[in-house]
Amino acid sequence: MLPPRARSGPLAESAGADPRLQLLLASSLVIIAGLAWAWTVASAAMPGCHGLALPSFVSMWTIMMAAMMFPAVIPVVLAFATLTRSRGRSPLGTAIAFVAGYLVVWAVLGLPARALLDAAGRLAAAAPALTRAGGPILVLCGLYQLTPLKEACLRHCRAPHLFLGHHWRDGTVGALVLGGHHGLYCAGCCASLMVVLLVVGVMDITWMIALSALIYLEKVVPAGATVGRAAGLALCGVGVARLVA
Repeated sequence: MLPPRARSGPLAESAGADPRLQLLLASSLVIIAGLAWAWTVASAAMPGCHGLALPSFVSMWTIMMAAMMFPAVIPVVLAFATLTRSRGRSPLGTAIAFVAGYLVVWAVLGLPARALLDAAGRLAAAAPALTRAGGPILVLCGLYQLTPLKEACLRHCRAPHLFLGHHWRDGTVGALVLGGHHGLYCAGCCASLMVVLLVVGVMDITWMIALSALIYLEKVVPAGATVGRAAGLALCGVGVARLVA
């Protein structure tokens, strides 16, 4: 928990923000996301990218998550840097540690993602009729968007002061752990959307762009929670349409 001084006012008072540092961090995350998108688009066009060994798949998955998630995580990184600076500590190094911890969580989640893909491939080969299961899965993903768990995770992602106020840790190691903690909330928030990505094709660029835009809208714009619920209803509709077709 933050000390009273840090919890007073909207996120330790934005007056402690350094505009140059904020610009550096925001632009760095945007540039990294852009490079990750460029790599992902180039890789999607290469033959054989779907038969990757586990280490290569996890690397690909991590880069994809950087492309999709970094724009939406900018507000919490800036809030973290501002709070760190207001407490008299160097914000740049700890901000880098925070982002690293965040990305490590998504890298680890590449393991179950690969396991799900492999299991789905084996099931589809053993029982071709199961290829029609995409419809029900999309319906379940849409329903998840409407659950209290999704709402709780999204609330922490949308309100950096709420997340930092409840989970603050000092130091570089603390920043690494805090970034990982935020990554878990982010994963809980985006769980259904990542399953959608696995269902429609993990390297489908069109779906990646659509889901990235949805993630950004959910987490950043004022009506983001409403957007997320509307997306859930839309996913249910798409799933039902697949079932009918």
